[in-house]
Amino acid sequence: MKHLLTITAAFSVAGIMSVISSISIAQTVEESAEACSEAARLIKEDKLEEALDEANWCLEGLKQLKQAQTLAVLPDEVNGFVGSEISSNSILGMTTMERSYQQGDTIVQVSMMTVEGEGSGGFAALAAMGMSLGSAGKKHRIQKRTVIDNSTASGKAEFIVQMKSGGMINVSSKTLNPEAVLDFIKAFPIKEVDTALGK
Repeated sequence: MKHLLTITAAFSVAGIMSVISSISIAQTVEESAEACSEAARLIKEDKLEEALDEANWCLEGLKQLKQAQTLAVLPDEVNGFVGSEISSNSILGMTTMERSYQQGDTIVQVSMMTVEGEGSGGFAALAAMGMSLGSAGKKHRIQKRTVIDNSTASGKAEFIVQMKSGGMINVSSKTLNPEAVLDFIKAFPIKEVDTALGK
């Protein structure tokens, strides 16, 4: 009975968090639309300083919506592995999102790095060069994306996925062999995530 109550409570909390998240996104959409419209109005009235302030809020809101869209694409379950809470950090136009997936005592760590704006193309090229020079690992093609095997002889399985949108996904595990992690990557919605990011 205790376990049943615990599970029910967990689902209730998850439901509440989902509602809160939906309300938060709706508020961000409304606030962003209002700021963008206000910026356009102020430009027409030649109030450029005020317009710039509203435009900055408009841009910030759009970035938050884009990030929420990406987070929504990250699956809660992959090949029987259940995802933990998503952690996200942004600095200087670069965003890192991390989520661990667990099945029993086995854990797969997923880390995604993206770059906003015009710098994303250069970042992608630089990342591709770094992967080519810094790794002698075997290359795979999964969901039409390049995946490089950076697994070590010590037993750590690690793969880097180069996304067409300019970002990268690092998938690693200390408890799974490379073949099993590769199966995890094949089941991971790489294409959908990449599409959410713009490609």
